[in-house]
Amino acid sequence: MYHGLAILLFVSILQAADPVPLGQLPKGKTFLVILAHHDDHTWEWGFGGFIARLVDSGWTGYYVRTTNDEKDGREWGPNDQVNLRESQEAARHLGMKEVISLNWRNDHMSSAPLKEIRAQYILLIRKYRPDVLMSWDPWGHYDRNPDHKRVARAVGEAVWMAGLPNVHPEHLAAGLEPFRVPQLYYAQREDYGKGHTANIAMEFNQAQLDRKTDAFWSHKNVRGNPASPEARRLSMETPSREAGKRAGVTFAELFYAIGEWDDVPGLKDYLQTNARPK
Repeated sequence: MYHGLAILLFVSILQAADPVPLGQLPKGKTFLVILAHHDDHTWEWGFGGFIARLVDSGWTGYYVRTTNDEKDGREWGPNDQVNLRESQEAARHLGMKEVISLNWRNDHMSSAPLKEIRAQYILLIRKYRPDVLMSWDPWGHYDRNPDHKRVARAVGEAVWMAGLPNVHPEHLAAGLEPFRVPQLYYAQREDYGKGHTANIAMEFNQAQLDRKTDAFWSHKNVRGNPASPEARRLSMETPSREAGKRAGVTFAELFYAIGEWDDVPGLKDYLQTNARPK
């Protein structure tokens, strides 16, 4: 019931929102998704459809599950391993290569040292050298989940600091050189308040929506089983259609995207006006 009400609220927000331009598939071959929990990459506010599309286009993806999810599910003791297995199953539906679990305590991220979380993200960015990184919006401050906010802030800092040679120079001994992530895609719940504004919509097709739905319902420990096949289908189809309407396509997910040159004043506009293909 709670999930159904959340979808209705989400849809009502999207229906009242402004149009969003349709994005093109980015260039690259590797993507990294860094989020807090076992199921964050599969829900209605993003990631799963875009992930499936990237995989279908030949990309290799890795999912970073930051917490141990010990409080999510039916029994405290087994939750960690049950949720990890279900996260791996969801990743297989989407076509991702691996789930990397960092095992910080669930719902204790506010007290976890930010610099330690950030250091782990920097190491992973330098190891996998992603062309695309997805996470929560570091500036979407109205997410009430403290783990989401902590992860988002650490990611926002890590993607910048990973490119600086004087940050964790000990990584060089392991062959991990500084790396600047060229393309970022941030998502956020839009039903808690302002703080996140999507600037791009990423389209996906029916087959990719089906895999997103399969991934979402892989998390049986926290979601159980849908009330009916129709409820199962609509759980992901409804928000995906409403997001697609904002970009004039059938299915989409919405992101705040930051490109390679967006942080250099004036350069993005100059390149859009003057750059020519070879």
